[in-house]
Amino acid sequence: MKRRTTFGLIAALALVALVYAILLLPNTTSTNKEERIIVPKGMTVQALRDSLDAHHLLRSPFLFSLAARLLGTGSKLHAGVYRIAYGLSNAEIIQRFTGSEYALIFQATFPEGITMRRVAQIAREKLELDSALFMKYATDPVFIHSLGVPKEAKDAEGYLFPDTYRFVLTTDPKTLVIRMIARWKSVANDSVREKAEALDLSLHELMTLASIVEAEAHLPKERDTIAGVYWNRLNIDMKLDADPTVQYGLHLTRPITHDDLSIPTPYNTYMNTGLPPGPINNPGAAAIKAALEPAHHNKLYFVARRDGSGGHYFSRTMDEQSRMINQAHANAAP
Repeated sequence: MKRRTTFGLIAALALVALVYAILLLPNTTSTNKEERIIVPKGMTVQALRDSLDAHHLLRSPFLFSLAARLLGTGSKLHAGVYRIAYGLSNAEIIQRFTGSEYALIFQATFPEGITMRRVAQIAREKLELDSALFMKYATDPVFIHSLGVPKEAKDAEGYLFPDTYRFVLTTDPKTLVIRMIARWKSVANDSVREKAEALDLSLHELMTLASIVEAEAHLPKERDTIAGVYWNRLNIDMKLDADPTVQYGLHLTRPITHDDLSIPTPYNTYMNTGLPPGPINNPGAAAIKAALEPAHHNKLYFVARRDGSGGHYFSRTMDEQSRMINQAHANAAP
């Protein structure tokens, strides 16, 4: 009896030791170093084991496979990108791959009024994407038209909806373009299209006007007022005289000068009547709404206050505008 008890105790201790070795024993010496492991959708435990082993994160691939089987990991791998530290046990490693808690989140925020080229730069900086390849897809008319961008558009400017985009797996430039345009389509829905048609605007013209409003309105409360100014000008065939369109046509990042106004481009609204050929940035939902629902007033001019508020003075006549320009200069003088 005593011999059986001893044997049973030894067997139990051996089992505990085996379970410890399979699940809880640290794989390597703990260090501050981490390895980046990518788990694509549908990855098998065997493929994950090989990837971990190639990065020298496992003491025994065989024991890792046993641990995965004991924990029922087969169908639970969560696609994503992970940083795995040295010195983790098999159980700890498996825990990281079977839920989204430890997955790295790839995130990029594209603010309202951002240009297509700036989108490409942020995609490179935040999502590690090839900006040239992004621009290739964003400037391919056949591709963007297949996604629902209006036929009048020569590129995706205006249709890359500004928002925060998150990915648990690294994405690619083509997918980002698809996702941003899909987000735009969800905002520019049937209701928006119907309202634009009621105003005798094509969807492309709406996005063009919204982009100008976005570029000019630094204060949310002024969006609809600025939109009203441009609607008033359009209704009397008055040139829009919008500085941001001149900047866009000349690819300028600096404020425009008087000489810039005399350089002919399709986007020079000081020389050309009506809307420019297309959007000059990617407007947000509020700017689109303002273009559809402008404030009703009789103002035809506005000028930046230059007092640090970000606001504008609005005028009905050129004489009023001249006085407001002088006031803006006075505000800036100190």
